[in-house]
Amino acid sequence: MFLKEGKRLRRGDEATGIALIDMSRDTPIPQQLNKLWASEENNRDLQKLVRDIVCNVVCANPIIASSVVFDNKTLPAIKFGNEVIPELYNWIEEADARVVAHVEWADRIKQCQRVDVMSNDTDIFAFLLHFTPYFQTLGMKEIWQQYGTGEKRRMFPLHQAISQLGTSLAKTMIKAHILTGR
Repeated sequence: MFLKEGKRLRRGDEATGIALIDMSRDTPIPQQLNKLWASEENNRDLQKLVRDIVCNVVCANPIIASSVVFDNKTLPAIKFGNEVIPELYNWIEEADARVVAHVEWADRIKQCQRVDVMSNDTDIFAFLLHFTPYFQTLGMKEIWQQYGTGEKRRMFPLHQAISQLGTSLAKTMIKAHILTGR
């Protein structure tokens, strides 16, 4: 069961999803967001749309777009410039879990000693907190997660949290998160 499965089940009780047809940059945001998110098709289409937009943005820093499962096909992870990253070609449907694969790739293959993950998602926080000790054994020195937006943006040092919590407590946090959803 994915970490968000319980949230999705509760969300499914609230509304029946309505799939948008031909989602594009110009598609207006529906007024009833609960119906938008209740549709798995919309979630997949939105992931693909964002991926396509991000990969065509000119940026000085390296950008890696996650692999996406779309129409029963896996679209590979790509770097800026649409270069395929074959090591990240996988069938992990849950986007939160794919982040872990990306951090491992940066650590193991690219030997990055610092990774910054831009996400406000507590599921990703729980995953990264759980796997940070493993990443450290591969040579990662710093793992940061960005929270907030605008002037309220903050960087949280997961590597420091591990040193304060200890590995066993950090690995237990994901279990508490799965049980409570918080």
